[in-house]
Amino acid sequence: MIFDLIEPLSFALAVLIVLCAFFIFGVSGFGSSIVAVPLLVQMYPLKVVVPMMVLVDICASLYVGRKSSGDADIQELKWLFPFSVMGMFLGIFLLVKSPSEPLLLILGLFAAVNGVRVLIQRNVETRDPISKWWALPLGFLGGAFTALFATGGPLYVSYLGLRINNPKILRATMAFAIFMLTFLRLILMLVTGLILSWEVIGLAVLLMPVAFLGIWTGTHVHTRLSNSMMRMAYGLILVFAGAILLIRQIA
Repeated sequence: MIFDLIEPLSFALAVLIVLCAFFIFGVSGFGSSIVAVPLLVQMYPLKVVVPMMVLVDICASLYVGRKSSGDADIQELKWLFPFSVMGMFLGIFLLVKSPSEPLLLILGLFAAVNGVRVLIQRNVETRDPISKWWALPLGFLGGAFTALFATGGPLYVSYLGLRINNPKILRATMAFAIFMLTFLRLILMLVTGLILSWEVIGLAVLLMPVAFLGIWTGTHVHTRLSNSMMRMAYGLILVFAGAILLIRQIA
């Protein structure tokens, strides 16, 4: 029941995690789930956390995406999305059919590796655009991780960041991509019934105001922070979240 999910200490930690995660989302247009999910699954079941984040993300993406969708590069997304949808079907199948333990191990490794990558590349300037055919593996894997853990954002930003040089267009394209992918994820989870539980809906409703506070704060602060500083903070949080999850699963 929902009352089992709002034990005071666990819920207080969840509030802090969601606030930090959506602060990052407010600054960058992505990153909320890959920060929040590895930490939230320390307290709540994976099959509650992932659909709950879908509900929160769809509202957050609507809020951010409606302001910047006009700047998004739709042609890049038209090429990326078909591969993403194929990956999402695989991810939903694994989420429904597979045990949680190996999936959490994969999530921890994925978060930690991405955190290290972000820290290493935080000062690297974008050079010539990569081939659009990189959309096939990165889009497919991004779709799979999006459906499994709601954490495909780093793979999409890895691809789009090396295709789009304009930071404003990149942020708008990422925000629009996250909205569309979250909407597709919502449909798949409605079909499979993963999202139709009082635990998922109740926790999402309780954490929604916290998410919007994080977005509002991040949106107002992002103009004062350098890109390098935000990437460093994002990378450190990912490494921490991934390491904690790996230690827990291995132990």
